[in-house]
Amino acid sequence: MPQRQSTLAAGWQVSLNVPGMAPTSEGVMTSVFWVTQNAHITATANQDVGPTPYYIRIYRNSTQFAICGTGTTCSVDATSSVIDSAWFSADISDAAGNKIVASNPPFVLVDWHSTTVGLSTSQTTTSIGSAVTLTATTAFDVGPSPFYTQIFDLTTGARVQICGTGTSCSVGIAQSSATTHRYRAFVAHNSATFPLPAVQATSLINWVTWSNSGLRVSLTAPVFTQTTETVTATANSSVTPTPWYIEIFDADTGVRIAFCGNGSVCSLTGYTPPTPNVDTHLIAFISSLSTAFPPANIQASSNVVTTMHYVPR
Repeated sequence: MPQRQSTLAAGWQVSLNVPGMAPTSEGVMTSVFWVTQNAHITATANQDVGPTPYYIRIYRNSTQFAICGTGTTCSVDATSSVIDSAWFSADISDAAGNKIVASNPPFVLVDWHSTTVGLSTSQTTTSIGSAVTLTATTAFDVGPSPFYTQIFDLTTGARVQICGTGTSCSVGIAQSSATTHRYRAFVAHNSATFPLPAVQATSLINWVTWSNSGLRVSLTAPVFTQTTETVTATANSSVTPTPWYIEIFDADTGVRIAFCGNGSVCSLTGYTPPTPNVDTHLIAFISSLSTAFPPANIQASSNVVTTMHYVPR
């Protein structure tokens, strides 16, 4: 019997294939998929294992994932609902799991990735009837994925754009009366209503104000601080002769952190973002004096800035 086993074992070969696999600069075979997509793993032997005591086996992270006792091929689909990586290998082995021959290549690394999405606007304040361009940008082309880049008007709940390919998705928006709207981009399955299914990424909220006041406001703050920082809102003209105030809010909590009723510059010194090592988002308005968020009678809205109180660990 040992001599027969040796004779049977001679000449066996098995290949391993995953769609799209390609070598990295280090020579590792890698294949990349979007989360929820199937990776079709196929091991192919050079002869039928049916008449033999051998099996084709496929392993995921060294754990048996599939086994076939007949034919020359053994296939299985692998997927992940979250960002993940897994090593796949194959061999021909006997009933006890003793390896006869390893696959070529010996391993394939499969990565399941998602994406990030950002949203920008050509203007945060414009005149009534004028259009602004909203642009959502993803880290990966959504074309090969089951997901779509979608832009929503959070103020009305309406979807204003959807894109099924590319890394950029834009739309022009105009309003016919004085108003302020909030916009956000998502990468998710196709849906025109909330809640969106299978959300992969969301952008920061962008605010756009339509007003004929002629006022504009911008906001600056450090990206991070280890102590305190200065947050500055700058208007294009003084609010002193107007009924309006420059107000700065924490956009995450809706808490007003500063307001000024004179001049064109409103600065808050000694500010510390509330939660260490977590992004805080700030926004400024020119509006009526109000602690409500958003305030009443918005004449201009600023860019949203991201800042952090960094505490070394």
